[in-house]
Amino acid sequence: MTDSFLARIPTLADAELRRYLEHPQDYKTEAVEAALAELGRRGAAVPEADLARVREALRSREMRHAVQAGRLLGTDPLVRKHRIRRVTAGILTAGLGAAALIYLRARPRMANPLGYEPEDTKKYLRELEVYGGKLNVLVTEFRHWFEGLWQGRSLAATVAVLTLLLAFGFWFVATRLAPDGEGR
Repeated sequence: MTDSFLARIPTLADAELRRYLEHPQDYKTEAVEAALAELGRRGAAVPEADLARVREALRSREMRHAVQAGRLLGTDPLVRKHRIRRVTAGILTAGLGAAALIYLRARPRMANPLGYEPEDTKKYLRELEVYGGKLNVLVTEFRHWFEGLWQGRSLAATVAVLTLLLAFGFWFVATRLAPDGEGR
């Protein structure tokens, strides 16, 4: 796309090129600079005041983009590194604290009044296999395991593991998106 854009600039009339200079905020920086270069190549005079206004508008836009890009974590590498560590520590503190609270408040699972779980009997497993095959037995076991992750002390372990994954994911992405390659 850049090649076709650069090939198109020389075909534009002087009036069209001056439109780039009159409204630089409407065009990409590269387009405005290419229009300036083409006008200079053609020998068209661009007043110094207009040139200063265009450059200031482009610089202002660049600064706005830089501020928006660095708003959350900052653009200074030391500040950014410090904020990334604080956010990661906050995620770990909140998540692991919640996991500890869940673990301490979790009650042991109530025993079945029958003294056994019907799903654990050989007869039940055999019927599952007869009706749906081995896959049915595996799916049922997986479903029971997955449901168990969200109850009692298993929930605390699940929250702790998800917290660690979230903290590592945030840290990994935030350090890889650091401006100017800092943190890599």
